[in-house]
Amino acid sequence: MLIGLFGFVLGFAVFALPHFLPPSAYGLADDWRVFYAAARLSHMGGNPYNQTAIQAMEQVVQWYPHLQPPLDNFAYLPVVAWLLTPATLLPFWDSFAVFSALGAVAAVVALHAWLRESGWERAGLWLIGAMASWVMLLGFASGQFDALLLAGLVASLVLMRRDLPWLAGACMVIVLIKPHLLWPLPLLLFAAWAPVWPRAWRFAAATGLVALGGGLASLLLVPAGGDFLAHALSFAGNVAAAQPDLSGVPGLLLPLPGGALMGDGVAVAGAVLVAGMVWACFASQPLRHLADAERAVVPLIGLAVWLACVPYAHPNDDVMLFPLLIVLVGVRGRGLDARWLMMAVIGCLAVTAAFLLSFSLGEALLAIGVVAWIWWRSHVPRQALVSMALVALALLPAVWPFHLVEVSLTPIAVALTAVSGAWWLLERMRGATGVDAPGEPAAGGAALAPVARA
Repeated sequence: MLIGLFGFVLGFAVFALPHFLPPSAYGLADDWRVFYAAARLSHMGGNPYNQTAIQAMEQVVQWYPHLQPPLDNFAYLPVVAWLLTPATLLPFWDSFAVFSALGAVAAVVALHAWLRESGWERAGLWLIGAMASWVMLLGFASGQFDALLLAGLVASLVLMRRDLPWLAGACMVIVLIKPHLLWPLPLLLFAAWAPVWPRAWRFAAATGLVALGGGLASLLLVPAGGDFLAHALSFAGNVAAAQPDLSGVPGLLLPLPGGALMGDGVAVAGAVLVAGMVWACFASQPLRHLADAERAVVPLIGLAVWLACVPYAHPNDDVMLFPLLIVLVGVRGRGLDARWLMMAVIGCLAVTAAFLLSFSLGEALLAIGVVAWIWWRSHVPRQALVSMALVALALLPAVWPFHLVEVSLTPIAVALTAVSGAWWLLERMRGATGVDAPGEPAAGGAALAPVARA
């Protein structure tokens, strides 16, 4: 089954990539066009948050025959435009190629390092599958930062494990790029290592310096940097309708009556859950006594929970789930179950078919699935959820590009991954030791080894 899943991922990549050529409006490098224009505009003393100015610069950079104003916005911190200024020394397409190559190298190095940290000796096909997945390719095609964010995420975890908290704190520069997604990361890194007090506080000091430097750079080095907050709030109020390919659970709720309000409720619940995890790191004795290898998993779980609840995220952002999936899947897939892999494929096909027929039917099927899991959860092993999360993340993001469904189905995969991670955390809080952690042999590996050869 794993070979079949790998074949689908690779086959879809081969099918999808030629459709980005030749470049068209809002196709290849559409996000990079905005970033490049903002960097060039701010370098020239312009205001990247002025709609008229940024659209005019984008047309100079790469002309589009028609414009979609909600997509032609630079909604990042001013320091991001400043950091990208060196890219403007190259022509647009050359800079895109260099940026993409740097991201690809960073992602490969990061994933390989994390696989080795997690006890994998050979993981070539898994690494190829991750790089060929739609969520990864979408980020490269758009010119997004997610491959670099993934590298910074992994680097921070590895550096904390190796008692290099100052360097781990320096990696929190990634939070400046997408603070609405990554704000839980420094909080959970600090909380997870709080029992190792000197290391935690050195990390906190480094993170504080990064935040201070980013704030000062935003105000002092970018013209009109003070306009960021008002512009970001305006952008947040209008963008969901123009960008329906959202990967958080709120995106699934938007078409429902009162869906926007329900989505806000989910986001609040997600923030509360992250805060609860921070508190648990201080209050739970089992969590306080985790080995360093396991402490690194806690921030990944919190990040997954927030990615499932955040109102504004896209499938390409979900590459940051890969390190958690590597831990949950276990060395050579020992945390998977062959029967549940097959059932997960059938379930993904059923959900996709339901949403193709009717949005209401799809939502009803999901609701039935959630209720059934709550009712029978004691009979569903953790390996079942991990298997479903892996299959869903491989299959469901590939549905939206055909524009045949009303909403993206990616939130289902993100939610399954978050729940699988939360299960791992609850087991640890209860003092369980029969679950995998980075650098440890998988529990029950002999029983599940046939899955790795499937």
